[in-house]
Amino acid sequence: MSAPLLTVSGLKKHFPVKGGLLRRVTGWVYALNGVSFTLKEGDTLGLVGESGCGKSTLGRTLMRLYEPTEGSIVFQGRDIAKLSNKELMPYRREMAMVFQDPYASLNPRMTVSDVVSAPMRAHGVGSAQDRRDRVAELLEVVGLRAQAATRYPHEFSGGQRQRVGIARALVLQPKLVIADEPVSALDVSIRAQVVNLMMRLKERFRLTYVFIAHDLSIVEYISTHVAVMYLGHVMEKASSKDLYANPRHPYTQALISANPVPDPARRREKQVLKGEIPSPMAPPAGCVFNTRCPLAEERCRAEVPVLRDVSKGGDEHLVACHLVKE
Repeated sequence: MSAPLLTVSGLKKHFPVKGGLLRRVTGWVYALNGVSFTLKEGDTLGLVGESGCGKSTLGRTLMRLYEPTEGSIVFQGRDIAKLSNKELMPYRREMAMVFQDPYASLNPRMTVSDVVSAPMRAHGVGSAQDRRDRVAELLEVVGLRAQAATRYPHEFSGGQRQRVGIARALVLQPKLVIADEPVSALDVSIRAQVVNLMMRLKERFRLTYVFIAHDLSIVEYISTHVAVMYLGHVMEKASSKDLYANPRHPYTQALISANPVPDPARRREKQVLKGEIPSPMAPPAGCVFNTRCPLAEERCRAEVPVLRDVSKGGDEHLVACHLVKE
């Protein structure tokens, strides 16, 4: 059995909050609190959860755009969380990111050719002609014409700009692509096109995805496995099929019940969560979901649940809840 492409263990990211004239640290935002998971080559891990749960922070920390506070990120057998920028360079070639906003993630002063080939220049890959050829090839692959290379980002629609962003992510032939809500800023009519494009590219280039999204229907469609996050914690992780057919955590059940389903036979009774997400500066003691959980008991308010396997054979189904029985 081959080793996982990515193994994340106990990953934490805390942001300092500064105030006063001297800008002293007055508190911390606990954005990630001990996130752990594994990802096999060729799989797609969907990350879901409400706004502020830490999904995007996790994606950026995996890329080392944010420095981890604690924990390990083992990518291709090496813990990249502790590497210097120089040591990290070879691994950066194997990882890429597609950002949420195609309007903000592309430099308006650069042509599409310069935007897409920027990673090649940063890593000293190929000659000028090699870069032009690679850009022309990738633009065709993502559904744009090669002639688009000489144009500027403002000349394209949102969906076309996101295709440019995808081409940039693929230019160095990475093994892992982290997509941070890549379709949420696009028109509904364009989202399916971009998601289908990403699925075709996954097969063509044998990619592994971490796919971050709010839309549970898109995550179900594209993902092989799904992790549900709440306030910096993974509450449940399972295969996409298992998680949507049999959600075990109360938070996952509420999320899935709120997801619009066209087929009446597949609809679940809606579960409305009361209250607001607690501040990540002051997360609750015990299970972080206990303040909104309809099933919470005294133990939930005092003891942090461990993410454990509750499956009965077959694929693992991990749940962090005291009340879920195996």
